[in-house]
Amino acid sequence: MHTGQMVGDRYRLQERLGSGGHGEVWRAADLKLHERPVALKRTRYDGDAGGADRVRREAQTLARINHPHVVSVHDVVDDDGEVWVVMEYVAGRPLSDVGRLSVGEAARYGAQLAGGLEAVHAHRVLHRDVKPANVLVTGDGFAKLADFGISRPLHNEETVTATGALTGTPGYLAPEVAKGGRFTETADVWSLGATLYYTLEGTTPFGDDNPHALLWKTVSEEVRPPKRAGAMAPVVLRMLAKKPGDRPRLAQVRQELAALAGDPTAGVGPEPARRPLRRGRALAAAGVAVVLVAAASSAVWFSLDRGQARGDEAPGTNSVDAAAAPADQGTTTSAATIGDQATADPCALHDVEALGALGQARIRTDDGDLNTCDVVVMTDDGAAVAAGVSLLRNTDEPAEPNRQVNGITVVDDESDLPEECSRELYLPGGRYTILLDAWPEPWANTSLDEPEVDDLCAFAEASLDRATTLLNGGQLPRRERDPVPGSLYTQSACDLLAGEPLEQLPGVDPDPAFVGFAEWDCRWETDDGKELRVLFRNGEPPSDDDGRRHVFSGHEVFDEGALLSASSCVVEVVNRVTVSPDGDGDIVAELIRFHLQAGSDVPVEELCDLTLDIAEPVAARLPALS
Repeated sequence: MHTGQMVGDRYRLQERLGSGGHGEVWRAADLKLHERPVALKRTRYDGDAGGADRVRREAQTLARINHPHVVSVHDVVDDDGEVWVVMEYVAGRPLSDVGRLSVGEAARYGAQLAGGLEAVHAHRVLHRDVKPANVLVTGDGFAKLADFGISRPLHNEETVTATGALTGTPGYLAPEVAKGGRFTETADVWSLGATLYYTLEGTTPFGDDNPHALLWKTVSEEVRPPKRAGAMAPVVLRMLAKKPGDRPRLAQVRQELAALAGDPTAGVGPEPARRPLRRGRALAAAGVAVVLVAAASSAVWFSLDRGQARGDEAPGTNSVDAAAAPADQGTTTSAATIGDQATADPCALHDVEALGALGQARIRTDDGDLNTCDVVVMTDDGAAVAAGVSLLRNTDEPAEPNRQVNGITVVDDESDLPEECSRELYLPGGRYTILLDAWPEPWANTSLDEPEVDDLCAFAEASLDRATTLLNGGQLPRRERDPVPGSLYTQSACDLLAGEPLEQLPGVDPDPAFVGFAEWDCRWETDDGKELRVLFRNGEPPSDDDGRRHVFSGHEVFDEGALLSASSCVVEVVNRVTVSPDGDGDIVAELIRFHLQAGSDVPVEELCDLTLDIAEPVAARLPALS
């Protein structure tokens, strides 16, 4: 490589910035964009085609992340048998070269990096090597997270790569990973804490030593108490907790450090795309989401008429549906197919046998909105894929192009590949939509490296024939199990918020702006632009790690702060906790999650206080816990 050399007929090399055992980085000029400066990483894999393919995949994933405190990936270029990754050029230096910082400076950088890492995690990416050498800082006080995956070895040859037992750098590697455990998001939190420790103390949390000694100390010793951390010491030590479950969430870290830095906007960037993607798409189709109420109980399958939930309408109908639906034969057919919404069984639409041909398949009913049912498939090569069915109310016309399958209009949506693939089934009359979709499920994988899934659409398509045949053959089958008394399956989110709870929200229009399937998803708007959403879901019981715990009318309530965006607040109310009916021994909860969103000028603390005021009378309306 030499100055002036062209890469991909577009980038002209100008200056080599650094090199390592697995690649080298150059500053280059992008000739197609007015010689914009970029950073080009030339990767070396000794002719290993699999390694080159991994670089391309990782670059494509990282290119989707857009955050001011994450170095952007622009492109990946094949040039004369070599793979180059094109990245944002940052005119700065590694944090490792900056020296010790004041508490205010460290807090500002820490808030920025926590926000960037939060965005990375929202895209289902783990950094796995957060350390001072992998943070770039500019002269105007900006910190950017760099060197994950494809560019990790650039600055430091002490990185323990995939050729060994570990991935990461001793001294900045979480204790559970140093012991050979699985890398998770909380391990990245620990590494960020160790990086902030370095900015204040000038060493790793276990001092300066050789890599093997640092690994041993990480596993066997406690973190050295910081001497210069001042007001940052509590949050840094929580990030460095030995147990992963004792570490704070990144949103909480960002907020605390921003407050210490005197800059409440530090670390705030574009709202992260939250997992699971299919839920986000279903919600977007229904309208703007603002207050989430999630109710989760998986031991409540039942055959129960809920037709009287909103007045005196006939069993199996819904007053909002009846008012909005056109009186035509198609709508009647679609309503008859769904029947009573609260008892319609989405699991019946899964073709478990067809999914089983793609791997080991098991039904999962205890993680998601009440109107959904998933099948988790483990493929032979160790990949985990979730295939889902969602029952949705709908007022939109089918998108183009579409096709007819057994009389049902089907829209193939593959725009988000490789993250997700879906099939949207429009019932006659346009009143209901069935969503069949599939997405990678990395939390079910047993290896550090997530195997690639060749064709997600095969999983989305697997249940299509069964679903369309059932929907054309009569009423959708009913859920089989009787309800637990007081289950959220038997209730209406709209009714739970009517009266006193909504009166806590000034300027709210008491008529819902949107009512979802079976009234398990209701949303309101205020005259000053706030949006409130209530959604019933199944899920893992929250804990103190998830937010500040309160108790209202005997029910646990968790204030989770700006969980979904910097200008909103999420509060969860626990209705019931029980053993999952899926037979896996998991403990699951019925949760009511409130998501209140406002403009950026409203402090999160103010939003959370208001959301708690709304949640308190709702908790009082729930059945007493036995």
